[in-house]
Amino acid sequence: MSEPMKETVRYLAGLDPSTRRERLCRLLKEKGIPCRLQQDANAINLLAGDFDDSRTLPLFCAHYDVVPGSSGANDNLASVAVLIRLLERAARTCRVAFLDGEERGHTGANLFCQTMEKRRVSCLVVLDVCGYGEQETYRIRKGRFHSYFRKLTAGQPRKKYHPLSLANLPESDDGALVSMGVPVMLVSMMPASDAQSLQAAQRGFPSLGQTMEALEVVQTIHGGSLDDPDHVSEASMNHVLCHLLEGLIQ
Repeated sequence: MSEPMKETVRYLAGLDPSTRRERLCRLLKEKGIPCRLQQDANAINLLAGDFDDSRTLPLFCAHYDVVPGSSGANDNLASVAVLIRLLERAARTCRVAFLDGEERGHTGANLFCQTMEKRRVSCLVVLDVCGYGEQETYRIRKGRFHSYFRKLTAGQPRKKYHPLSLANLPESDDGALVSMGVPVMLVSMMPASDAQSLQAAQRGFPSLGQTMEALEVVQTIHGGSLDDPDHVSEASMNHVLCHLLEGLIQ
């Protein structure tokens, strides 16, 4: 039986970048998941899964770098833990890129776009801040009617998981990855009250800046009062995992 995803977050949290990367590689190896490095002078990405397979498949991304001084638990090791579990369950139907440099100008996402063959990626799903709250939110940058995105956001999955479309989610790697030219979607979790506040901000009042500062989920990142593995929720991570899996097996 697999250990809770929260334990993966604990294992990777609060480390220097090289140790975090070494531990992530070790975890993947222990689980029998192929992993290779993709690097340049500005970033070191980890490509997990069968990247020798020539099929065109969905590709999931999560940045594994963290803001200095932060535990990184919710931003973004909870998402990393979800994608490790996804690979354990569905490695034949997807690939994963753990991206570096999201907090430094999206250097890992830029490297990925420059080197990955577009024809082998049917769509990109970016996970960011997926370890706190009960409301799944998403933003589609490109390809709103892509078949995998429709499986996640329409019909029975919509009724079961209640994903909420929000255009003004915080900045993430999806903004850089859209330059690859394939459909791109961002998925996050947050308290329902935060999602309601962001919906109101889309209508212009209060301002988006004021709203962002007041969000509860902001306290879980960048050294906030809830920035600790103890505050990461297994239920939040499992919600995202189960939703992504259902989309892959439909």
